[in-house]
Amino acid sequence: MAAGRGAYVWRFDSGRICLDLVATGPAGGTPRAREQLDGPGRLADWLTAARLVPPGTALTALDTTWLTRFRQLRADVDRLMSAQLALAESGVDPSAVQLGGPGDGNALDRVNSLAAEAPPGPRAVRGEGGALVRTLSAEPGCAGLLAVVA
Repeated sequence: MAAGRGAYVWRFDSGRICLDLVATGPAGGTPRAREQLDGPGRLADWLTAARLVPPGTALTALDTTWLTRFRQLRADVDRLMSAQLALAESGVDPSAVQLGGPGDGNALDRVNSLAAEAPPGPRAVRGEGGALVRTLSAEPGCAGLLAVVA
């Protein structure tokens, strides 16, 4: 995520969009760390910078409900990855341990449920000058974009 806006610069491109979402949260103990998704406008910026939606895509339905749902997904992915890393550091074979369930607040079930939704359908159309550009077949909804990230 090389893109940024104003005083914000997206931290990095991890190669996994769910981890890029985790990077938008305030890192515990990090000096001057703060919430990067501090409003619907910032979420819209991140969705574009992360290339989940093409630049200029209308996100008219985006509101604080979307923000809450993306933050919950971020917390769930963070919880799951932290547990996975703790297992690796402990020397325990991760395949011998069940991630998910009540011990992690059912984060795995929630992430899998979100991932099961249909993502937005991509389309190629002719842009200015006749070049092919990416667009979406319809205005994306929250559930579809959460599915892509999850």
